[in-house]
Amino acid sequence: MERANIKETNLLFGNLYKRESTDMVVLHHTGGNDIDASAEQIHGWHIKNGWAGIGYHFVIRKDGTVERGRPEWAVGAHASGENDHTIGIHLSGDFLQAKPTAEQIEKCAMLIANLSADYGFPIDREHVLGHGELMATDCPGANLQTLLDDGTITGKANWYRYGAAGQAEIVPKVLPEERIWQFLKGKGLNDYAAAGIIGNLYAESGLSSTNLENYYECKLGMSDDEYTRAVDSGEYQNFVYDRAGYGLAQWTYYNRKAGLLEYARAKGKSIGDLDIQLEFLWQELEMNQSLMKKLAYVDSVREASNAILFDFERPADQSEAVQSIRERYAQDYYDDFALMNKLLLEEEDNMRYNSVTEMPEWAQPTIQKLIDKGLLGGTGGKDKLDLTLEMIRVFVINDRAGLY
Repeated sequence: MERANIKETNLLFGNLYKRESTDMVVLHHTGGNDIDASAEQIHGWHIKNGWAGIGYHFVIRKDGTVERGRPEWAVGAHASGENDHTIGIHLSGDFLQAKPTAEQIEKCAMLIANLSADYGFPIDREHVLGHGELMATDCPGANLQTLLDDGTITGKANWYRYGAAGQAEIVPKVLPEERIWQFLKGKGLNDYAAAGIIGNLYAESGLSSTNLENYYECKLGMSDDEYTRAVDSGEYQNFVYDRAGYGLAQWTYYNRKAGLLEYARAKGKSIGDLDIQLEFLWQELEMNQSLMKKLAYVDSVREASNAILFDFERPADQSEAVQSIRERYAQDYYDDFALMNKLLLEEEDNMRYNSVTEMPEWAQPTIQKLIDKGLLGGTGGKDKLDLTLEMIRVFVINDRAGLY
């Protein structure tokens, strides 16, 4: 991982205290006037305030120079009530009127990546914030805050931390089938539906969330990982409109790719992150209410596989041969996961659930809604519910399809 070069300033401080933990970075700007304030200047201002010295740990000048502020180990003075666990990064300028320079953005992202690696916190919007998200202030200015909100800074920081080290170590090309199966089962799908989805995803991408359509590897001159890194870093700007199939579901059309890109950046994650793609895929599935209704009642691998093939993936070739191939893939995953756990699932399915609190957490909101509407539990929900897990799954899928 490339590290930001820190220019030492050798500033003198009053009494400082050691910070015991670090799990967050807070961004600031100068404000007032769009000046290229140095760490030494800010140090002088803060001493006049009666402070021990500059409250920020780092100052990033307009040319991208990163200057040392308060010692990194010390409690800062930059975010009231949050100083004992945060590091403050100051970007010089007034970002209510001006915009951060490209050099400042890159060095800010690199510095965040370094700090994330040093202290072990994730690079996302829960751990990288603007000053105004912690208290009532215009800092760090709307033009810098926007780069946080749209995922530019966290996306670049994730690339600096992971991309240059070898994306394959972070997003493996052979993805864990078990993770995808568990995700789908956790959404309440039955075994046939889960297997049908995975079989189709395997046909599309080999279950690789960084898979770039082969034709476009040649056309663009980029491998799967190179394309992923270029999109994450912002170097490649045509992700939405290039019509290249990408990821688990081989997203191709501009509106779907735009949605995936926006979702990944909002979460501060790589476009090739497996969990991000699964979450986005589920959002797309839930929008297709007729498909969700079919999946709720499928009773064979073939029926589930074809439902996804015809109503979701919709490839140009939907021939009998393609149907058979995708069914075979789906059957393999059904055998690997569903049959292996058959005894456990049978025991679970035979169990009767009589109250909301007994049920799996993912089902409780739906069952409570049905009770409140008088559809379950008799008058006032006083009767025993007497539901099997399979009945609960159907209720939940129907609810997600908008039927209640």
